[in-house]
Amino acid sequence: MSVLKMGVYTPGLELIGIMDSFQSLMFQEQAFAAGSFTVACPITKQVRSLLAKENIIWFQDGTAGIIEYIFERQDQAGPYITAKGRLLAGILDRRILWGRYDMSGTPQSIMCRLVDSCAVTPADPERVIPGLSIEPPVTVGPDNIRKQKTGGSLLETLIELGEAYNVAFGVRFDPAGPGMVFWTRPGLDRTMSQSENDPVFFSTELDDVLQSEYTYDSSDFRNVTLVAGEGEGDDRVMVTVNGETPESGGDLARVGFARVGAARIA
Repeated sequence: MSVLKMGVYTPGLELIGIMDSFQSLMFQEQAFAAGSFTVACPITKQVRSLLAKENIIWFQDGTAGIIEYIFERQDQAGPYITAKGRLLAGILDRRILWGRYDMSGTPQSIMCRLVDSCAVTPADPERVIPGLSIEPPVTVGPDNIRKQKTGGSLLETLIELGEAYNVAFGVRFDPAGPGMVFWTRPGLDRTMSQSENDPVFFSTELDDVLQSEYTYDSSDFRNVTLVAGEGEGDDRVMVTVNGETPESGGDLARVGFARVGAARIA
């Protein structure tokens, strides 16, 4: 069992307990998505009350997640409960773009304005996400873009912008508040082919790659295909394709792709 202590909060950000005993904990942060987590531990009365749907688990620093899935099991080792969900950015998937949006500015400023309009200061106060605020964006990257969007999930729109303009985003948990802070970060090119930023190396020799895998599987590889066109019996045109491109006017040109009716793997 780990000695890491996790705070558990209600959806309204009220601290209801501390978890200091669990079997396993895994969480994955992503630059352009919400990320995910899984925590498993033996079932007790306290644990069952804490690992309840929609509660927020604070893991460390600014990382926290929302419980969206609960599974209980009984085996020889005893009763266990598993809770899963997305990290806090997943809460933005619970708001939609109400109507048509036509915005211009830096990608970061547009992302922040969308979050503000849909979840922080929306026209309908019932759409406010309690405790959510916005960190002023760092405006690096394209000076001005234009984004038009009608409907859809707020999170999906942020993912589109983040992937298109290389802007990471997320929601940080602040236990001191408590509160949640939406943030954006422009990406930096740290490859060997540039000289503007210090490059980043990943290597097992440098001990910054914890695990690596290599798999080779040739069971589904094929290098010859027999293509059968129209016709019956001896009149049916068949062409062998072996990865080479026939010259213009050759067999494939004579059969025509529109006439191909079947394919067989030799």
